[in-house]
Amino acid sequence: MLLPELREKVLETCLQMLRDGLSRVSEGNVSARHPGSGFIVITPSAIPYAKMTVEDLCIITADRKLIEGGWKPTSEIALHTLIYTRRPDVQAVVHTHAPYCSLFAVSGEPLPMVLTESAMLLGGDVPVAPYFTPGSEELARATAEALIDRPAALMANHGAISVGPDLESAYAATLAAEDTARMVCLLRSMNAPIHALPPETTARLRSAYLEKYRPTKA
Repeated sequence: MLLPELREKVLETCLQMLRDGLSRVSEGNVSARHPGSGFIVITPSAIPYAKMTVEDLCIITADRKLIEGGWKPTSEIALHTLIYTRRPDVQAVVHTHAPYCSLFAVSGEPLPMVLTESAMLLGGDVPVAPYFTPGSEELARATAEALIDRPAALMANHGAISVGPDLESAYAATLAAEDTARMVCLLRSMNAPIHALPPETTARLRSAYLEKYRPTKA
């Protein structure tokens, strides 16, 4: 079996989405690119995450050729492969139907940066890619464009998508976007003002996070 360790990480991310309430049954999709071979581990279509095994995951190439796996890859295969093609810095893609992010995806409203930690992880407002049919080439292009210089975006009337240099980073961006969306919804339910962080502050927080946030021995 190819790439067993990367398969384990992809499956664990899928199960974490269930535990965190960001997707249900088989909603969304996850992939990770192996930096050595360039092969992509990606979730199959329609198999519930709770029943999925590492053997169920598919191994594909950037041009969508199935290398290993007994199931058809996710219908969003075009989305994942196009992101990897356009973003050589990205090694993981996480697409969820996170409920609060989905509210903003339906409204077509970008997420403002209201939380310090989210600003560090996201680096700026989270844009909304225009609606296209799920699984289509048009959706892949529109979403990849929204992600051209960002770690997260919303997909109109659909959900959220995050990317990163590894699965941990991509999933952290997913959580940051959902935390932000939930906070803004709660503020509005209180009729409270929303004070977004200035862009220069957000940029400074993001830069500091990328440069300094790592385990350091005393």
